[in-house]
Amino acid sequence: MILRRITEHVKTQNWTAVALDFVIVVMGVFIGIQVSNWNAARIADAQAGDLLQRMIAEAEDARADMAGYQADNHVILNDALKLAARLNETDACLRMDDNMKELVLRVGDFPPPRFSLATAREALESGNLSALDAAEIRDSVRKIADEMNFMDRQWQRYIRIKQDIEQKIYPAAGLSLTGDQALKVLPGNEFSGLEQFRLQTPEGVCGQPVMIAYASNAALTQHIYTAYLGQVSDKLDAYAALLSAYSRNGARPANTETAP
Repeated sequence: MILRRITEHVKTQNWTAVALDFVIVVMGVFIGIQVSNWNAARIADAQAGDLLQRMIAEAEDARADMAGYQADNHVILNDALKLAARLNETDACLRMDDNMKELVLRVGDFPPPRFSLATAREALESGNLSALDAAEIRDSVRKIADEMNFMDRQWQRYIRIKQDIEQKIYPAAGLSLTGDQALKVLPGNEFSGLEQFRLQTPEGVCGQPVMIAYASNAALTQHIYTAYLGQVSDKLDAYAALLSAYSRNGARPANTETAP
């Protein structure tokens, strides 16, 4: 329609009308592009906001899980220290009461970290993290992802040492079951039914320098791992706080450099 009008105006040499039609065409194209850009920006903002909220929720869940995991590992550390000390008390150790038995059994207690930052990691690997326009946020995600990867590697090292110690102490103590009853674990990783376990050769661990050394190594390994969890927890807290600040300040934290 507009092309036909321009053609007619050119034929009649009505240059004012031609110029007006040209301006109308240009303005129409310009407005169309602007509307398209606005819609694209609105969709991108919505996607960025959704990603941010999912990352915040994920970070808070990870903080809660980390707190519980730290608490479990502090209990394991305390028990490891007690075992190393009590193996030195030969007479009391040989009596192998329920408390002593539980300390020996807990050598095999090494719960894995069952939490991650999957949303942040996926956004980082896919490039979707660029939707969040603050360089500080992107750097923070990279750093916390590295910390979580390093924690996984520490866990693999930790579990190998703990399993090796378990395989030394259990046979030396003559660990066996007294029957075929179903074994249960209570909430909080507490043992149930200690009477179902028997340590037939307590003299194999009590007062034995090699076994005391293994137990001490377990305590030291647990101490190092628990201390490292504390460091990761602090960094996770800082990461979650940064995301929340970013959200509260209109998706751009104060004094944050915008990516080019």
